[in-house]
Amino acid sequence: MNSSQKIEIIVGFSTHRIEVLPFAKDFMESAEVIILEEPPNEKFCSVLEGKISEEDYVLNEEFWFPEFEKQTLKLLKNFHQQGKKIFQIEPYLEGVKILQQRAEGIVSHQSIDEVLLERIAETEKNAIGKLLRFYEVSLTGDFEKIVDSVKDFSKADAERFRLRDQLRVEAILKVLLSLKQGLKKVYVEAGTIHLYFKKLLQLNTLSLGKVSQFFLLQKVLKSLVGKPYVFPPGELLTLRYIFNRKENPKTENLLAARSLVYIKIIPKEELLPHEENPFPHLKEELHAIKLIERLDFEDCKRLYSKLFWIKDYKEARKLVEDYLKFR
Repeated sequence: MNSSQKIEIIVGFSTHRIEVLPFAKDFMESAEVIILEEPPNEKFCSVLEGKISEEDYVLNEEFWFPEFEKQTLKLLKNFHQQGKKIFQIEPYLEGVKILQQRAEGIVSHQSIDEVLLERIAETEKNAIGKLLRFYEVSLTGDFEKIVDSVKDFSKADAERFRLRDQLRVEAILKVLLSLKQGLKKVYVEAGTIHLYFKKLLQLNTLSLGKVSQFFLLQKVLKSLVGKPYVFPPGELLTLRYIFNRKENPKTENLLAARSLVYIKIIPKEELLPHEENPFPHLKEELHAIKLIERLDFEDCKRLYSKLFWIKDYKEARKLVEDYLKFR
């Protein structure tokens, strides 16, 4: 690579929702290289080359949002045919996959640094342990202890995110350095919480190019709320720990408490956009955030016990709306 040539590196902060795909497509179209935020899959190239269908690929893997995955694959297949290079780069999750295969007695042929794999294993064990502790404490009904367990998990999750982002930046840097001369633009997919990833990528590619960031739905959000993105309380809490913000128990307790309510009033299933509602997930999440921002710690405490056993997010949301109406 010519040292004088600067690459334009675009980080697209995205969610796994069909409603973001038109915006992702616009960025991908102008890039020569597309870097996805997912571990390598041996069948991925077969999909791009048309040897297996998107439906078969999704059917044999576990995806939380299968329709999003199928639509994304169709998009990527078209870009592959245009000659764009597409990479799956997520070393941490690749390591987790290898650990799971070993636990199941499956021999993996992927080469990986065993010291690094041990570090991934310890990080994952710590985060999962804190999550299991949260589930255990949540059954006690002791709200203060539940909030503490949320914070403990968020701290462990923050450490996991920091390692994930560090490993991914290192892997992306190797790919960029290995590519032929003449590369002008790269699109890098990243989850919305991966702000630390963008910071690291920027610091590590100063000699290669310029990094810019876009929240894929930022045009829509700016027209609605005047901001490029609105983070839910759980992500705000985790981001505080990722960036080692000064400890503030009152703020952290409130974010943890609000996250317990928020998670009950958003849909878990995949929502499909249509003409009357082109951004169904965004609409639901913005409404939920507006509701929880009106709740203080004691409000969350009162609501949590009532919400705990409710499965239907619409029922849970109505309970919160009624509470605020008659508070």
